[in-house]
Amino acid sequence: MKKKLIVIFGIILILITVFLIAYPHIEIKTGEKLIICNYNGDFSKYDKNHSYNELFCYDEKYDISINSFDVKKFLFFYTVHMEYIEGDFRETQFTLPESYIENFLKNAEIEDNENNIDLAELIKGKTAVVGNTRYLGNEYDNGIFYKLDGRYEEMWIFYDEDLLIIQVGSPDELPKFIAYK
Repeated sequence: MKKKLIVIFGIILILITVFLIAYPHIEIKTGEKLIICNYNGDFSKYDKNHSYNELFCYDEKYDISINSFDVKKFLFFYTVHMEYIEGDFRETQFTLPESYIENFLKNAEIEDNENNIDLAELIKGKTAVVGNTRYLGNEYDNGIFYKLDGRYEEMWIFYDEDLLIIQVGSPDELPKFIAYK
């Protein structure tokens, strides 16, 4: 009986030792969150490769862009829960797809268009230049305020040399851009 207790105690001790050694190497990707375990709550190795306004951090290992960190502690164990989106957000952070403009022209409920801007007429015969470019030089005097797909939004239209630029979103809330040539 004593030998059984010693063997059971030895097995439990080995399992605890293995767990304590393996714990800081546990990383779980759930599809919505990346959960890491460690002894100090440090997540600095994931807090790199920031997007333009530092809303996202890109992790190359998992090809995800992390947008929040939540550290939880239990005794001397830490888990860090990180919400993310798939891919490198930095590659598309300013991109407004042409399909958005098409959806706008068909479905937007215009709330305010003080300058009576006819977007369909402005882009007629022009080719979309879709890219991940932040265009500067907007004077914010040609705006359209609207509701689309249940969201209230603002659109600003301006020129940059020979390009007609359409900006969707406030300048301080990571706007998206598309150009027409």
